[in-house]
Amino acid sequence: MFYRFIIILLSITLSFSLSLQAQENVQTGRLEVVTSSTKILGAQAANGFSETLDSDDEIKWSIYVPENYDPSSPPGMVVHMTTQNMAKMPIGWTTALNEKNLIWISLNKAGQLKQNKEMLIAVLSTPYIQEKYKIDRNRVYIVASTDSCYPASAAMEVYPDIFKGIVYSTCEPINWKNNTPQSIEQMKENRYVFVSSNERDIKIAMRRAYKKYTNSGLAKAKYILIPKLFYGKQIDRRKFAQSIDILDNLN
Repeated sequence: MFYRFIIILLSITLSFSLSLQAQENVQTGRLEVVTSSTKILGAQAANGFSETLDSDDEIKWSIYVPENYDPSSPPGMVVHMTTQNMAKMPIGWTTALNEKNLIWISLNKAGQLKQNKEMLIAVLSTPYIQEKYKIDRNRVYIVASTDSCYPASAAMEVYPDIFKGIVYSTCEPINWKNNTPQSIEQMKENRYVFVSSNERDIKIAMRRAYKKYTNSGLAKAKYILIPKLFYGKQIDRRKFAQSIDILDNLN
């Protein structure tokens, strides 16, 4: 998978680095946008991965920008990846996003997507947001659940320069088996939170994934057990805020 996306890695990373800084009249609060890879990156860059995502395919996102957005204190960013493709964020997360100074973005009712496509759309959200807002690039995180943990973990492997941390919520990321990612040294600089429910299969899978990461040298990792959580349910406001605090402070 890494080799398949290496050209895309270069083009999108460049775009993320060179995109425009915050505009004067920015929108805050809850937003819904429709765009495309061509609008975000330009036709030439978008055509570079048109086999996975057509350059004119509509991308519809739900976004939340803290009302007190201040470019002098740039917010972080959370890309929420869930196969539920929620048009609305989980109850209470708005408060946590305000408190933790984070912009939230999630696909809006996109339906079931191929994993490669879901990963690329998640990556495209970063230059899209940075073109409109000044952000703290050291706090660009993913929160993933259910089947979206596979494309989310691929994004963490292929784009370690963009995504600095992730919360795997009751789901197991890609199992490397004997194929250690070529980006492992860069991945060691980033942060990982594994959130498990009390369900037996989930607990085993999350423990296995956590140990795989730490045994591979990804020491900035934390395992959390939430007994009242179950597969497919989003973590509540308090646990979401706790997870962000952990990502912010893992060293």
